[in-house]
Amino acid sequence: MKSTFILLCFLLFLSSVSGIDLSKLNTSYWYDPAAPLTIKSRVAQVSDTLNVFLSITYNPSDTIHTRLLIQTSYLDAIDQLLQVYEIDTLEGTADHLLLKFTFKEVSEKLLVLEFELAGAYYYYPINLKRGRLNHPQFYPLQTNGIPLISSFSISSSLKFKSNHTQDTLYFFQYKANFQPADPPMGVAQSVASGLLMDSVFISTQEVSLAQNHFYFIQSDTLSLEGLTLFMGPKYYPSMKLIDELIEPLTYFTSRSELDEIRNAKDPKIVFENFWLNIHISPEAAGAAIRSYYRAIKKANELFTSYKEGWKTDRGMVYVIFGNPDRVFRENKKEIWLYGDIRFEFKIISNLFAPKMYVLLRDKGYEKIWIKKITDLRSAL
Repeated sequence: MKSTFILLCFLLFLSSVSGIDLSKLNTSYWYDPAAPLTIKSRVAQVSDTLNVFLSITYNPSDTIHTRLLIQTSYLDAIDQLLQVYEIDTLEGTADHLLLKFTFKEVSEKLLVLEFELAGAYYYYPINLKRGRLNHPQFYPLQTNGIPLISSFSISSSLKFKSNHTQDTLYFFQYKANFQPADPPMGVAQSVASGLLMDSVFISTQEVSLAQNHFYFIQSDTLSLEGLTLFMGPKYYPSMKLIDELIEPLTYFTSRSELDEIRNAKDPKIVFENFWLNIHISPEAAGAAIRSYYRAIKKANELFTSYKEGWKTDRGMVYVIFGNPDRVFRENKKEIWLYGDIRFEFKIISNLFAPKMYVLLRDKGYEKIWIKKITDLRSAL
């Protein structure tokens, strides 16, 4: 059903438009599980038309006003109200909406969603242009025919919507065997170092995709456009198998501790004993395990790209330090602040990850990192 207004609790208000320098706004709510709004998006470009799919999760008792702005960058002092577009409500429940915005291509690079809730404003930018890399001219569909918004899937088969039903898509399959991120005082890993392509195929129909792989999908192998999709097990972004649970311990264990768990005849028992040995009671150990793997799950939800979210640079910092106190983003960097501790991520592009966040590592983080790990282990 199409409408010129966002349905349910969303009302479009046309106030005077003033410039918004997004780089000066604290946007830590993007990563906060307790934030009043959770926004996810996907963009597909079909000829001269842009399709923006928007997943919105919210408290149904809240009254929310929104408007759509377009800007050339995060630092703009001038913006415009996007007024000519269509909205298609694809899915709606008491606390969730899946919307499809359709509008002709605009010259500006950034679509900014502005939400007003209880006197506070929340901003979510969506890149309409990705530098040299174009948005794909297709998008994945779940088994119920609803577009897949997240960067990962747990379904064994997917369909894809494109310009024409007979459009051929090229699938490049890679084993997702990346190592966890190195600590802030280490050296950033090369993307290519962990890539093992083990299959290439084409399809115009529904496809079966393998778990624990990621796929780079193109409609034209000579173009600078494509879609990266991580295929997790059916319980992803959670973890259940003992081999999966052991690996994230790398962030706060020594190499010898980790090797002892990995090489044990019964890794499950040694894994449980590890947690019990650094806690005062089984109850405390159980609470610590649940807390740590909740953070792993959230990192997977937030940061999965061609690899699991907890293995990314942002995922590593998020798991150990938690949700940042303040977040500031510019066109090519994002800054996380925890009190006086500052982490800066450089935003770079490649075919697999049009927006890849690389932590600027420095030896100066060593004392900060060791202290945080020590505090975590003493508090666990």
